[in-house]
Amino acid sequence: MTFYLLISALAFLVLFFAIKNYTLKLDEKKLLEPIKSDIYPEFCDQINEEIRKIKNNLLYNHFQLIDENTKDQFLENLSDMSRKLNHIQTMNLSKKDSILWEETLFDFLKELESINEKYLQNAEQINETTRITLQDKFSNLTKS
Repeated sequence: MTFYLLISALAFLVLFFAIKNYTLKLDEKKLLEPIKSDIYPEFCDQINEEIRKIKNNLLYNHFQLIDENTKDQFLENLSDMSRKLNHIQTMNLSKKDSILWEETLFDFLKELESINEKYLQNAEQINETTRITLQDKFSNLTKS
């Protein structure tokens, strides 16, 4: 009888520690899980909003161009960037790979900054403000 109690106690301990180990691994995996990829399409919308702000600031003369003759060309480039962002968003909706999203959006934002630098006076300041705004918006998305 004592033998069976000892075997039962050992089986209980083995099972207990196996379940504990498994739940710890699940918790760890959940903590290390990359940022939810469903935030990226929403972040694309917020980037598009920033592009619209740049357009509006130019149209209302809050931003100055390096060469006033390039206004239409700059606005067309911004529209192209907006369409490109919509394409990125549509093509990657089904993809859950956050690394792919981040690389694609990083390249896109670099291209947007270079367009601003090409056409706008005070482009560094505008790009920095846009960067900070988008960083705040992304942080808010990852918190929710």
